[in-house]
Amino acid sequence: VYCAQCHGNRFDGQGTVGQSFHPLPTDLRKVEVQSKPAGELFKSVSFGIPGGRQPPLATTITAQDRWHIISFVLDLDAHVSP
Repeated sequence: VYCAQCHGNRFDGQGTVGQSFHPLPTDLRKVEVQSKPAGELFKSVSFGIPGGRQPPLATTITAQDRWHIISFVLDLDAHVSP
């Protein structure tokens, strides 16, 4: 619900809303994302990315669900073909 608007249904950074952003949203399947520690991704989702377009979602999504999102994102490279 929250991620696909910008990151796209394939999590490739091609979401409808995200196409108006400069730079474009990150492709969540890229090695730069997949190689980050889970805690770093959790912090980015929770508090946003300074200078980036990632909004802080700590008050919108429960901590448990944010961890589920991180698990899902880190599992993308195994299940989503480029």
